[in-house]
Amino acid sequence: MITPTSFSTGESCSIRRLRASIVRLACIALVTACGREPRTDEISAAAKALTVIGPDGTPRMFAADQDSSGSRFCFQSADSTLPAGAPVTVVHTVFPQYAVDGRLGRRSKSPCFPAPVASIDSMEYVVDAPDDTLGRRGVPILVLGRLPTVQMRRDTVMLAVEPGQKSWRFRTCASEEGVHATAWSGVPLSSPRRWHAYYYLGYDVEPDCTPADYAPESAAAHH
Repeated sequence: MITPTSFSTGESCSIRRLRASIVRLACIALVTACGREPRTDEISAAAKALTVIGPDGTPRMFAADQDSSGSRFCFQSADSTLPAGAPVTVVHTVFPQYAVDGRLGRRSKSPCFPAPVASIDSMEYVVDAPDDTLGRRGVPILVLGRLPTVQMRRDTVMLAVEPGQKSWRFRTCASEEGVHATAWSGVPLSSPRRWHAYYYLGYDVEPDCTPADYAPESAAAHH
């Protein structure tokens, strides 16, 4: 038989447990909110307005690391003010090429695992992209900033980086211990090279680059 006293005590215990559960859920929500990336409706005007070509004329492009989980990319940049939430186009240059949309995340210490060979303790930005389209196919190229829709010509990705000009195309090739990533305003190797980055692998590979892939910027512009 349940007496009034025992019922009251049981009710009090239930209320205390309920309050404790609410507090725990509130704490979890707070931690999650602090660590999550911004929703679309929270993206700043600076993120939405970010352009591929920076004020100094340099493209906001990067050769990326891909996290071993296959869920995100990481890259280093001397610019520590890039706005979280900015649009990112991820170009996979291994043929057949393809591109996916992503969002720029926060900057932190070595957010991808394993850490880059050349900079284990580096500060890097993270880029989130759809899980089902990620794949470890060579060295991806990240293009930051708003762009028109990606164009595909057969198995080649083309991006209209400069309005009214030829679309940019992308290429990677191997040197003896790394990968040269490049962007060209037209057909690679026979058009002006607009961007170049070197990704150090830390082990020997079979080289297949041409001099145009890694020539100094002045020589590439003349080419």
